[in-house]
Amino acid sequence: MTVIRITLIILTALASAAHASDRPDARTDFHGHRAIDTSVVLSHPDPQPTEGGDTSDWRSLGPFGGDIADVAVSPTNPMIVLAGLVPSTGIGGTLYRSIDGGDTWSTVAGFVNTNVHDIEFAPDGIVYLATGNGVRKSTTNGASWTQLNLSIGNFQIVFEVAIDPGNADRIYAGIADGLGGQPINLIRSLNAGQTWSNITPPLAAPITCQTIAVDPGDSDTIVAGFGGSFGGGQIWVSTDDAETWVNRSAGLPATPVNDLVFDNTRLLAGGGLLFGTQNFGLYATDNLGVDWTSLHNASWPMLVINDVALSPDGTTLHVASPGAGLFRSTDNGKSWEFGVGGSGGVSVSSVRHAPGENARLFAGASSIGILRSANGGDEFTQASIGIGALNVESIAVNPLDTRELAIAFSGLNDGGVFTSTDAGTSWTRQALPGTRFNFVTFSPLGVLHTISDGPTSVAPEGVYRRDANGLWENVGPDQGPLFESELQTIEFRTADPNIILAGGSDFGVAGNEATIWRSPDAGETWTKEYEGDINFEDVTDIKFVRDAVEATVVATFVGFADPQNGGVLRSTNTGLTWNPAGNNLIMGTQAEALARVTEAPASFYLADSGFNAGGLFKTNNTGLTFRDTAFTGRIADVVTDPQDADTIFILQRDAVRVQASFDGGNTFAPFNAGLQTAGGAVDLEFAAGMCPNLYLATTTGTYVTALSPAPTGDTDTDGDVDTFDFSDFNACMENPDNELCCAFDFNGDNQIDWSDFGTFQILFTGSL
Repeated sequence: MTVIRITLIILTALASAAHASDRPDARTDFHGHRAIDTSVVLSHPDPQPTEGGDTSDWRSLGPFGGDIADVAVSPTNPMIVLAGLVPSTGIGGTLYRSIDGGDTWSTVAGFVNTNVHDIEFAPDGIVYLATGNGVRKSTTNGASWTQLNLSIGNFQIVFEVAIDPGNADRIYAGIADGLGGQPINLIRSLNAGQTWSNITPPLAAPITCQTIAVDPGDSDTIVAGFGGSFGGGQIWVSTDDAETWVNRSAGLPATPVNDLVFDNTRLLAGGGLLFGTQNFGLYATDNLGVDWTSLHNASWPMLVINDVALSPDGTTLHVASPGAGLFRSTDNGKSWEFGVGGSGGVSVSSVRHAPGENARLFAGASSIGILRSANGGDEFTQASIGIGALNVESIAVNPLDTRELAIAFSGLNDGGVFTSTDAGTSWTRQALPGTRFNFVTFSPLGVLHTISDGPTSVAPEGVYRRDANGLWENVGPDQGPLFESELQTIEFRTADPNIILAGGSDFGVAGNEATIWRSPDAGETWTKEYEGDINFEDVTDIKFVRDAVEATVVATFVGFADPQNGGVLRSTNTGLTWNPAGNNLIMGTQAEALARVTEAPASFYLADSGFNAGGLFKTNNTGLTFRDTAFTGRIADVVTDPQDADTIFILQRDAVRVQASFDGGNTFAPFNAGLQTAGGAVDLEFAAGMCPNLYLATTTGTYVTALSPAPTGDTDTDGDVDTFDFSDFNACMENPDNELCCAFDFNGDNQIDWSDFGTFQILFTGSL
């Protein structure tokens, strides 16, 4: 701290004359620092909320990202890029637009809850969208839009739009089958979308048209690829302008066809579906499907292909895969590179070159949003600033360093973990398989763990652990080569962190019962210590009782059998055996989560999202019995302040996402300001420390609210930032574990350092 002290001495000397008589009785310590006034309490908001009932101030932390289905660059303005969002949750789609080449993004008006599956620019800059509600057209490079009348009835989910390379007025659209309810699956307009006609091939039954390709040298040659939501696929070809069609699926896997591309003299077809491991790969034909040749081989890490892109000069192929990133070939598909440009492990939905540019590529990815390359795919970087739609499943705070956060996120068949070491200011994606991740936590020793929720076609499910070198290892439990263990939560015994409990349920061939696994050796071996006898139950939370012996464990579970009921399990021997508990919980309880009362180890709050209206329950005897509190409502999570037993926060999956009580649960008030546009609330986490924070995971990213007043720099609250506050700042630099130090934590990272000093120096200078 030598440099800081010298700076403070200089600044103090400059200001001493102006303030020498302000505080003649100020007491100082042996360093010459004035003693901090501990009578000022800054720990929590006023427990009596102001009118309106909400004292929170939530702000988004990111990380940026979302399930981007497609991205395309304008041919008339290379700085304009459009990206379509299709969330894996099924709701919340929209259109994003960038006017700076993808550096930043903003939503386009009129696309709330509208999935955008495909984006196609015509050479003159007119652009068409395939959306969950028909086709839209823009003549303003995506700034404004017109809805087109398809005349196909009410079911108008469109997955594909194609523009004839030889005639931009000829537009094609691929229509979803509506689970058999929409027989019109391929339509065409000859007048730029004014009117449409049905040109569906003679399919045996309705099936979604997912991709369309028109021969650049012959507008009469049209190829359409089809695929079902759960499997099956076909390719149909017409060489007479859609008058007649022939099925050219022979020789191909009977799985969905996702993309068709004319490559010089060939037609390429990619497809497949992760669901049920329905592989396809990449095929080529030089006779419109009479014969097909595979371009994939045994070295391919993934045989499901979402998209294919040919460089403008015709020399390079990129293919997009779910969970294995981008593959590249520079020799017409004879040899391949995998996970190019750092894309390995990313679930890529689409890949495109900027028109006429071999070097500039954009890729739409599930979860992380957009990847961008300026060197032909040698290096890809995330370019998602402004896209706040990441589906976060869980958030955790390192108990040894509250500045370190981790989140688990998931898409339809992908996901990962982001970490931050600066309280969410910046994030780093962890080198994990591209599977769904639904839970993340730190051990008492600060070791990061997470749970993969499959698909096992990408990587094994179960618990993953990060070592001191940042490398990840799957530590089980593993019941076989399929997806058999659907885990939801992890708990550690602080008295012996090698003892790990993991809860969830069996799945598939292993059954569907609730399960609790135990490892005595930090994940080296596992034993299934509890298996329920009713299908469709899930263990949702596990908590050790943090008393002197730490032998008792309480677990919650939900149930979806008949009757739909959850409850509580209890162990008195560190999880070796389990028995039903939770007396007084009524039929219909869905026990989602537990929260400790730190000063009373035997006490827990229980969050009930039950079908009986739900509520908040409390036990004072380690889960043997529960009593109903005053709160009624479906609760998905509950957390408490470890330093204040009267402070409780609950999470609900409705408009009022968070509510707070500062009187031990007697009354609750909304704690929701700033969350009005956030997605569904999923997980709450309390971060204790110098300046306590509350974190929230949602389907559109993470949020934080400080549980202390905003930093002002004015520790003595005299209305002036002066030399006395500088003395406090220096003291906080050396020992920040004081509530008054929150007055200096300007960047909210729970530490006092040079970044805060710069801001404080400005305030100090302004006060002279």
